[in-house]
Amino acid sequence: MSRLQSLSSPDKKGQRRRPSQPRLQHKLSQSDYPSVNPGRSPEFLTLPEKPFSIRPPKVHLPKIPTLLPARRWKLSNGLPVIAMPGVEAPVLRVEMIWDAGRPFEHKKLQAGATADMLVEGTRQRSAGKLEAYFEQFGTAIAQPDLMDTANLSLSTIIRHASEVLPVMAEIIAEPAFDDASFRRFMKRRKQRLREGMSDNDTLAFRLITEAVFGPNHPYGYNGYKENYEELTVEDIRSFHKSHFHAGNATLYVAGHITSKVEEILEQSFGQLPTGKRAKAPSLPPQPAQPQILQVLRPRAQQTMIRRGRRGIHIGSEDYGGLVVLETIFGGYFSSRLMKNIREEKGYTYGIDSDLDTYRYDGSFGVSADVANENLAAVRQEIDIEIDKLLQQPVPTAELDMVRAYLAGSISMELDGPFGHGARHRSALVKAYDPEPLLRKLNEAVRGISPAEIQSLAQKYLSKGDDFEVILGGAGLVEGAREISVLNRPLKLPTEP
Repeated sequence: MSRLQSLSSPDKKGQRRRPSQPRLQHKLSQSDYPSVNPGRSPEFLTLPEKPFSIRPPKVHLPKIPTLLPARRWKLSNGLPVIAMPGVEAPVLRVEMIWDAGRPFEHKKLQAGATADMLVEGTRQRSAGKLEAYFEQFGTAIAQPDLMDTANLSLSTIIRHASEVLPVMAEIIAEPAFDDASFRRFMKRRKQRLREGMSDNDTLAFRLITEAVFGPNHPYGYNGYKENYEELTVEDIRSFHKSHFHAGNATLYVAGHITSKVEEILEQSFGQLPTGKRAKAPSLPPQPAQPQILQVLRPRAQQTMIRRGRRGIHIGSEDYGGLVVLETIFGGYFSSRLMKNIREEKGYTYGIDSDLDTYRYDGSFGVSADVANENLAAVRQEIDIEIDKLLQQPVPTAELDMVRAYLAGSISMELDGPFGHGARHRSALVKAYDPEPLLRKLNEAVRGISPAEIQSLAQKYLSKGDDFEVILGGAGLVEGAREISVLNRPLKLPTEP
């Protein structure tokens, strides 16, 4: 995320010269200042009678553009297409988006493994031949890693579209899913699991997501050795058959879209098999009684702090205001957490907050990596900044700065058709209407009051509602539950 720099800063001693101080005089030689009166050296250079202004420039609030409408049509097999045209360059991005992410799977890891194995080869080409084929056209298949959907995308120039898109369709319709490819795939995944379990940052992420959402929730569970051993190639084949078809997908297209491109899309994807749309899932309840979980790593020189709570919905009326609140709290370089804990106290190089939103839920969290001896102080300062937001309205000048930052950031994201298309794509993945959401976000950025921000803080930053994970070399925190077994899911209390 881009960060705003301070608009005015003191000199090296932390002091600004007052207007009442004597005017500075500095004797110059011709070599010091050759551009003044060539041939004659000035004896003195003095500052003007009117002192320089030290007022920061006025904060400008950019206008967030209105979202460009997308074109919509269906191919002959009923596959919906959402397209963002208007790109002058002869380039094209094509992405198939299925309702086939974690919330739709029947067994843990089934959705991700099915999506990833698409590129392990087709009935006609091995994985190596697929890679070589796309390389000759200067492109490659990409697989965005998302929670709610399975995605397969490709970017190309127009003159290669008729060559590469049919092979993309081949990957979708005719994956090999053979036993040998499955064994190789699982071997790589188990190796990645072993490496992740030895990495403190990965472990902290696994623990906080599992704590916030629960070990059986699609957004919270982690893969363990037994999950990989229970997964079979038949699980992959059955999930592909039931979810990876035109009836459960949307084709997203952005770029230079012509009638010829539309013909290629029809020829490539209009013949894919169809089926029924996947039903919305029923998700597990939220674990009760948030708690502090700590993993002791005596040899580690740093300690990681991860806090979080769930219950953040991108389609809620609060979302626009939450974006403003989170930015003030820890969402950009001049946020309160950064100013206090990094700039003023020097306790950590980086600390931030984040809003993570998915289709059916989301989280609000804080992350920091600190020296072991600073753990208690950083945790206390985080609580202090939360208390300020709960008890005091945000000053107008600070809020104006955040308004300008957000308006500028969102405007930059919407720079050109690809930026507008990204909003429509996000709406597909998270199942919301993009135009009203952007309009409400704009209204919140421009019009939310300090009292409304304080009210949101009292609702979403209330004390005692966060799970916290502490992992590193610091000693056991009072009230924390020590976690010593990391090779199986957490056992958390649920609502009675």
